[in-house]
Amino acid sequence: MRIPFFLITILLLSLQFNTSPVGGSKKVMNIRFYLHNTHKVNDPSSVLVAQNTNATAHARGLVPFSSVYVFDDVLTKGPTSRSKVVGNAQGMYVETGKDGYMILLTIDCEMTDGPFKGSSFVMFSRNEFRKPIREVPVIGGRGAFRMAKGYGLLKTVCVDCINSVNPSKGDIIKYNVTLYLH
Repeated sequence: MRIPFFLITILLLSLQFNTSPVGGSKKVMNIRFYLHNTHKVNDPSSVLVAQNTNATAHARGLVPFSSVYVFDDVLTKGPTSRSKVVGNAQGMYVETGKDGYMILLTIDCEMTDGPFKGSSFVMFSRNEFRKPIREVPVIGGRGAFRMAKGYGLLKTVCVDCINSVNPSKGDIIKYNVTLYLH
């Protein structure tokens, strides 16, 4: 009789230690910013670092299959390059789709202004350019965003844009990120 009681006690204690409170312990935070990826200027923020010698650009695609780029992009509050800088994004993307529309994206977004200065979150997933809005999961973070989970909704504002409000030629991507913090 003592053994079943002992086993039930251990089982109940293990269930108690492995559960987390529902609701109140998680904070939800929404962050919106614009990423500026310049690639055809004297000082680009995105650089091709590897590519197969057989790589060919597709008429419909943006980047040749097997291309690997690293980037250090500016994050701004608004869509223009003259908007207030709120952070920077570093990472890489690899063209993994033979049709030229699918990249594998690894990105660390660090806030450089405001109450979350020095904190960052990381996103990692495929990113299909054909879709008007793409979803990329948040897989972690550091600082105030430590152990963050969530997702980013990405929308291309323009590709190879250049005009009076965007003097540097490049791509502008709007990020709307929802973070679940512990």
